[in-house]
Amino acid sequence: MKSMLIAAGLLVILARSAAADPVTLRFAPGQNAPVNQTDVANFYRLWADRVTNDSKGALKIDVREGFAIANSLNMYDRVTSDVIQIGFVLFNYVEGKFPLTEVAALPNTADNAADGSRALWRLYQSGMLDKEFDTVRPLLLVALPQSIVHLRSAPKSLEDLTGQRIVGPTQMTGLAAKYMGAQTISLPSNAAYEAINRGTADGTILSFNVYFTFKIGEVTHYHIDQPMGTAAGMIFMTRKVYDGLPADAKAALDKNSGEAASAEWGSWWDRDNATNREIAKKDASQTVVTLPPQIAASWTKRLDAADAEWMKSRPGAERALAKYKQYLADIAAGR
Repeated sequence: MKSMLIAAGLLVILARSAAADPVTLRFAPGQNAPVNQTDVANFYRLWADRVTNDSKGALKIDVREGFAIANSLNMYDRVTSDVIQIGFVLFNYVEGKFPLTEVAALPNTADNAADGSRALWRLYQSGMLDKEFDTVRPLLLVALPQSIVHLRSAPKSLEDLTGQRIVGPTQMTGLAAKYMGAQTISLPSNAAYEAINRGTADGTILSFNVYFTFKIGEVTHYHIDQPMGTAAGMIFMTRKVYDGLPADAKAALDKNSGEAASAEWGSWWDRDNATNREIAKKDASQTVVTLPPQIAASWTKRLDAADAEWMKSRPGAERALAKYKQYLADIAAGR
């Protein structure tokens, strides 16, 4: 009898120990370890620690930096197949799945990533995007800083990009280049350096966030600081995995998700973008120009036409864009 009681006691202890073990969620941000204090990669570590600490021991976020476990091309599949449980993906890498959500990537919308990300979360909360998020649950949403034109050398005129061969990594930036008179070359962002270096392209459309990552400053020296479109993305998990978590784990994720958290993430991208822009401006080998108001207005008009073409293949995009812009106006007004 005594041995039976001891055995039963051990089982109870083991059961309590097992119950106390936190659930571990693997999080792949799809980026390398941070290289400086403003690097957005710092945010993922801080966010993961925050969620873990807020979970009261119910959850551990295991950050997997680098690209061995997941990359931009397979991130969505890695999460939905449960290889990892949380990932960061840009919507343009999940072809056809998020046609309306990508209105946050259009030019002539948000002035910064913090406001754009806040407005994008409100658009998601409106229910307009429910069909696109049927399988996954966004924890944070981001509208990245606007991309600009980076050229090997100064163009003949700032009126347009006629004669320039431009790498447009996304559908929108490709259309933007086209409507500005350039020949568009469809290549991913990380292929822009090689194309320009080999002389098969004259420039690209990217944000200053990747100025060093993709070595843009080594092959381009003239930068037109005019919004040309961007990309939008999310830190996300599947609804199935979220629904299976204990209450304290869900509460910790909820506390560090949503509109305010998305705006904070956007602010990290804004700071990184601004830091790299200032470095380029202070570099004697680089020229960063802002278009005169009249010419900027002409570019804006052309880019509006590019937006219209982009939306033709996306039923409902005009309504989604109007709602997104209304949210941006509300945010600018402090609402």
